[in-house]
Amino acid sequence: MSTTVSDTLRDVPVLVTGASGFIGGRLAERLAVEAGARVVGTGRNFRDEARLRAAGVELVKADLRDRDAMARLCQGKQVVIHLAAWVQRGRGGEAEAHAINVDATRMLAEVAAAASVQRFVLVSTVSAYGVPSVDDIDETVPLDFAQVDLYGRTKALGEQAAQAVAKRTGLALSVIRPAMVVGPGSPGWTVGMLRLVQRGVPVLFGDGSGFAYPVYIDDVVDAILLAATRPEAVGEAFNVSGPSVDWATFFGHYGRMCGKRPRKVPMAIARAIAWANERVKLGIPLTTDRLKIYVRRLRYPTEKAERSLGWTAKVSLDEGMRNSEAWLRSEGLLHP
Repeated sequence: MSTTVSDTLRDVPVLVTGASGFIGGRLAERLAVEAGARVVGTGRNFRDEARLRAAGVELVKADLRDRDAMARLCQGKQVVIHLAAWVQRGRGGEAEAHAINVDATRMLAEVAAAASVQRFVLVSTVSAYGVPSVDDIDETVPLDFAQVDLYGRTKALGEQAAQAVAKRTGLALSVIRPAMVVGPGSPGWTVGMLRLVQRGVPVLFGDGSGFAYPVYIDDVVDAILLAATRPEAVGEAFNVSGPSVDWATFFGHYGRMCGKRPRKVPMAIARAIAWANERVKLGIPLTTDRLKIYVRRLRYPTEKAERSLGWTAKVSLDEGMRNSEAWLRSEGLLHP
């Protein structure tokens, strides 16, 4: 963390929603320990409660949809960082996804503005872009508000809702769009991907030459902290990604960890699986749109974050995977 960020946030009251989650928990911990902020973190089920309390984070169990509760939590805060979200890909839940990712995001922005919060950072996702026709997806590419993927669609709509509030109220809003966040504690792109390889589930479609776009957890936290403190971030959205790498290389790291070769599936079979999953809900994270993304060589350029925030991805994929492997072994998820 830069000296400027830590000096700016020292003793500053900060609300972090979603502190019970992977990114939110790490953010809350670093805000308290490294920046010296006075952090209140909300969530529903805190997996790392002892660690967060030891770091000095005040934990509050709260329903993001409770307007009065969130209004009280915003009172006296200078910074609100909103990470809580519906993320259950491969399952139903249209109403719940919209209620949390769109309606609750709008409401939180409204109560933050009413409480005179100075900075509001919304953590969104590159999935909000959907499946554009271009391969270099920078922040000038429009969000897709009608995409098939429920998570991506509602996160895009959530951004739109927060931006409308900011325009109406003057709320100082910044948006961070992380790519595939990996590292110790990552339930999806670390634990989830390892388990797929361990179980022999097909993870490479065709020759695996499409691009993955991993970014390490602490690099994402760095970007969020810069967005919360740099004046250049107000009114802007930023991609946060590491260098793209082909899927064969990405899954090869997990194969090396567990001693199994990542399984491939011919593209024709992958298309059939995605088609069936969209119709009978097989409960797997593969749709036609996502398959289109897997086979393309996509990049989410970060020049805007580099230029405006002074952010760069510092942790290489190799280093991030080594850190992840050490954590996985410490948690008993990998064995010698």
